[in-house]
Amino acid sequence: MSNLTFDEGQNRVNVRAVGIIRRDGHVLVVREDDDDFVCLPGGRIQRGESSLDAIHREMNEELNAQIEGPQLKYIIENFFWRYGKKFHEFAFYYEVEPPAHVAFVTQGVCQFGEDDGKALSFEWVPYTANHLCRVNLHPLAMRTRLLTLPDGFEHHTVVDPEY
Repeated sequence: MSNLTFDEGQNRVNVRAVGIIRRDGHVLVVREDDDDFVCLPGGRIQRGESSLDAIHREMNEELNAQIEGPQLKYIIENFFWRYGKKFHEFAFYYEVEPPAHVAFVTQGVCQFGEDDGKALSFEWVPYTANHLCRVNLHPLAMRTRLLTLPDGFEHHTVVDPEY
């Protein structure tokens, strides 16, 4: 299947499913290769796949985790620049219970992985606004949204100031 990513010149439309995995005041983040930023685990939704099916698939691919009952918390339309492209991203953020086999260590990398030929390193970081800025969590909009998750789900549109 092909990913729901469409390029037109320097413009890219991207559709993702993302896991919010919190434990004891920490959130699981992932760094791809040697990026200077981290993000929440997840990936692109494939053509013909629901966001719910995608979050199950992505958690299995990235963390080797079978998850149960993910809860949709945010749908975020995000406008930003990355890799020389002007992104319009639709992201479905699901709260996911921490997988039992992912070690809870609060210093350094807790797990390594690979996805589409890219090296992944996962770590637990405190989800305070100050700390999430220091680890350079992207998208920027999640730095405050992780502090308190809504009971239901919310839709937000976020435009990066440099967009």
